[in-house]
Amino acid sequence: MGHHGTVELSSPIRRRRDGRYAIRLDPNVRAVLANLAQQLPHALEARDPTTRRLFPPAYPGAAFEQAEQQYRKLVDTALVNHHRKALDVLAATADADTLSEEELNDWLAAVGSLRLVFGTRLDVSEDMVPPDPEDLAAAEYGLYEFLGELQYLIIEILASELPERGRPEGAL
Repeated sequence: MGHHGTVELSSPIRRRRDGRYAIRLDPNVRAVLANLAQQLPHALEARDPTTRRLFPPAYPGAAFEQAEQQYRKLVDTALVNHHRKALDVLAATADADTLSEEELNDWLAAVGSLRLVFGTRLDVSEDMVPPDPEDLAAAEYGLYEFLGELQYLIIEILASELPERGRPEGAL
């Protein structure tokens, strides 16, 4: 039993002695992650509106339109390649029992990208009320929430390896 009678559950991700990360996820969860990771690159290439948060503007506003266009020419290909690499790694390793640190970092990037896309599709905001379970958006919202929890777990595991001097103030 944990603090105040609560049950503490172990993380589905843990660092092994050999430096790799053990991943314990349900096979259905793994299948969903792989499927989503395979679908998103098509939306990236098509510049689907749901991917807009993956390409945040450097120069918002009409007054900076030309500067924004130049910025897009400089960075868009690199951003697409970054997202695609992370998604490819997630799709290829979704069934893996262990991941290298680089692969886990790619999972973090891919899960973050997927979460941003779901957040855009759902028009998530800080004052948003979760959809009613009967609402068609409830399943997508559940995926959005799950991706956020997985993202948090990955960050916690990776941050636990940082030296104390490299950690930010306060708990993560």
